[in-house]
Amino acid sequence: MTPPTTPPTSGAAGEGTLRDRCGRPVTYLRISVTDRCNLRCRYCMPAEGVELLDRDEVLEFEDIVFAVQTANELGIERVRITGGEPLLRRSVDQLIAMLRSETDTREIAMTTNALLMKNYAEALAKAGLDRINVSIDSLRPDVFDQLTRRPLFEQTMRGVAHAEDAGFGPIKVNTVLIKGYNDDEVDAWVRMSIERDIAVRFLELMPIGEGAPLAAEGRYVNVSDVRVKLAEEYGLERVDVHGNGPARYWRVPGAKGVLGFITPISERYCNTCTRMRLTSTGELRPCLAWDVHVGVRDAIRGRDRDALREGFTRAAEIKPEGHHWNVGQVTRVGMSTLGG
Repeated sequence: MTPPTTPPTSGAAGEGTLRDRCGRPVTYLRISVTDRCNLRCRYCMPAEGVELLDRDEVLEFEDIVFAVQTANELGIERVRITGGEPLLRRSVDQLIAMLRSETDTREIAMTTNALLMKNYAEALAKAGLDRINVSIDSLRPDVFDQLTRRPLFEQTMRGVAHAEDAGFGPIKVNTVLIKGYNDDEVDAWVRMSIERDIAVRFLELMPIGEGAPLAAEGRYVNVSDVRVKLAEEYGLERVDVHGNGPARYWRVPGAKGVLGFITPISERYCNTCTRMRLTSTGELRPCLAWDVHVGVRDAIRGRDRDALREGFTRAAEIKPEGHHWNVGQVTRVGMSTLGG
């Protein structure tokens, strides 16, 4: 399946602001800094891992800063650092400091599994990181082990505590609901949101890479249905929570934390998408769902700002209107490569 081919619209919404061919502003860039990960989550990586990139294929910190500087000129003002697992990139706190001091980025966030947070939490805070999201798909150690293929639940939870102690609060926790694995834990997560100042976000399984066979097995959970059920049981109240993504937030009355619902399939939000992805090898991917990209590594490494601006503009022009996951589309490239 190939992305729809509608004519591109003008690239600019106003001075310095990039728009895609559907007129959506592009203001948010997710940046993968490594393909490596210390977990093997079933919807993300095969058990044996993936063939690792040669080190010289991966963008250097200075390359990433140059890319973000150029993105800033085009109206992209928020970035998120991802992986693989970004804390496996040595001295990643230095990248945060460089982005904070050398670019005009308004907000810098990170998505991590928190396993190495003990080593990095204070350094990341000092460097200027604004927010942290942590991926945790189960509150039961045995289920966590099954989903991640690693017995590291306690280390993950300690990592969350280290992040909170460093001032990254409230933490946002991402939980992909998978039928037959963790879909019976929803109430436990709700209780956590009641007792702790934390944002628990339920995500739908997407047919991307390793997630596609799981979805084909009937493991998909409709998170919109989960929200309706919880609203009936707990009397959820709608709340506004700062963020760059598509999550919609609710709260159990009197709770310390909130619940977020991310529904790419049951309630599509493609019409509000403002993001692009820059992979660790220098590919601009305008849409998570489609296997299309614009290669910009040479422009970045050559410090060719005009060529890089052209790459961003071209990526905006080929950004599809939306996915076709609900009618059988499968994304071949794995989540660990795309950066989530």
